[in-house]
Amino acid sequence: MENREPPRLHVVGVASEPVDVESLFRRYGPYVATIGLRLLGRRDEADDLVQDVFYDIHRRSPTLIHPAAAKSWLAKIAVRKAFRRLRRRRLRAWIGLDDLSDVREPSVGASQEQRVAFIELYRQLERLPAPARIAWTLRHIEGLPLAEVADLCECSLATVKRRITSAAEQLEEHKP
Repeated sequence: MENREPPRLHVVGVASEPVDVESLFRRYGPYVATIGLRLLGRRDEADDLVQDVFYDIHRRSPTLIHPAAAKSWLAKIAVRKAFRRLRRRRLRAWIGLDDLSDVREPSVGASQEQRVAFIELYRQLERLPAPARIAWTLRHIEGLPLAEVADLCECSLATVKRRITSAAEQLEEHKP
């Protein structure tokens, strides 16, 4: 999963054309930010993730994105980048450079009860390995079907089911 360039989409029978990064950003930037926030649990990191996703697209100048596939293509790039950030965060915490309990609050409109639940959930998610955390979050927070979770995680359906089950078991063990 590491050091891969964004996947290129190929649509049979369509001429290659450059990606309009600005229009993609306007249309899908909030979607990528939502995925980033849900996977990472920190708004500042989610904002950085959005910038990274669209910077990479701009820098690599991919060609040919079928409009109907752009959303899932961007989600896949965002998941890869979130995976790398989560692994880096755990390493930084291991050597004492990051505090894994430092979870930011959800959006401003959340009730006090929702804020407490959000913070507690993300504290528990910090304990999970990145692959399990991402699979569980995409399935249970984003509400994506298993097949789409497997596609975004770039693994088999059986593997994603194992990751989700493992995450659920670990979350249950550490329930407050």
